[in-house]
Amino acid sequence: MALLSWKKDVIAIGYDLFMDETLVGEIRNEQLSSNSYVKINGKKYFFESEGFSHKTINVIDMNSRKQIGKIIFNFWGTKASIALFDKEFTWKSDNIFYRKWSIYSASNTPVIRSKLYKGDSHEVNNEVDELLLFCGIVALVRRRINS
Repeated sequence: MALLSWKKDVIAIGYDLFMDETLVGEIRNEQLSSNSYVKINGKKYFFESEGFSHKTINVIDMNSRKQIGKIIFNFWGTKASIALFDKEFTWKSDNIFYRKWSIYSASNTPVIRSKLYKGDSHEVNNEVDELLLFCGIVALVRRRINS
């Protein structure tokens, strides 16, 4: 298992993400919108909020300028479906404080189960696709901002 952790940047508009204390990516949130820029090991993605309520987030590959995924929250924002690379996943909180969360495959098998440590760090399986993991983090951050 790897330990994923993130730290807010100095001006609090984003997060630096670490896997076992090695920088692997960053999330930068636009200040006047609910959009985010994500960089993972040199690859760039844009998480674009859609609609007035921002219940849908389009995942766009910045190199190809094509949509490769979508995150859609339920009415209450307590659960989200993630479509990524033609696969379906479900993100949901494992407790009422939204401090622990999981991502499940279409067959309802846990793919990512986070476990809170000190601050904002989670234990994750090493074989997990990093972009899927970042979708979970963006969903968590969006949930925290909108609550």
